[in-house]
Amino acid sequence: MLRVEQYVNSLFSSNTFLLYKRGSSECFLVDCGDISSIVSWARVHNKYIKGIFLTHSHFDHIYGLNELVKHFPQATIYTSVRGKEGLYSDKLNFSRYHDTGSFIYSHTEKEKEVDNVTVLKDGEQIELFPDCIMEVLETPGHDWSCLSYKINEYLFTGDSYIPGLNVVTTFPKSNKEEAEKSLSKILTAITPNTIVCPGHGNFFTYTLNDLT
Repeated sequence: MLRVEQYVNSLFSSNTFLLYKRGSSECFLVDCGDISSIVSWARVHNKYIKGIFLTHSHFDHIYGLNELVKHFPQATIYTSVRGKEGLYSDKLNFSRYHDTGSFIYSHTEKEKEVDNVTVLKDGEQIELFPDCIMEVLETPGHDWSCLSYKINEYLFTGDSYIPGLNVVTTFPKSNKEEAEKSLSKILTAITPNTIVCPGHGNFFTYTLNDLT
């Protein structure tokens, strides 16, 4: 059975989600903020973080990556083509405007640059565990890098859909029309018992009444 735990980060209360199964030594993250508690959990439970799925490359969803890969240098970072661009641009990821300083993703191993960033496209499927397939949905609008992910009953929507809130489309790489199309796409993926895991705020479990 897939288990999902929510970690609320210190920066803008963004969410990081931890995905794991009992009996597997591997686990995965959706977005990456404060990582000390997650690293401690992984060590205590003898697990390693195999991959990080980014919903988009805004700073509050990626700022823990450099520290995380020091602990798990073989971890793969999954993002969109625009998301990869944002990882290497403090202008696109907005980190240059934060008091914490600019963020540029860097991963070196044995003094050699290693590209451990994998670009995903709409409709791709990745097997995380047996019977647990992560499906990729391109959902631009809030930012041009946005992806959502569906695995079993869980739907990770980042800032493309936060139940009860309007999608923010006021950033330089936002697009209101694309955000509306992405929202329709996300809502189409929701069925009764879907658990929406947004980029900010709490889990939301849909019932049949929510869809009628």
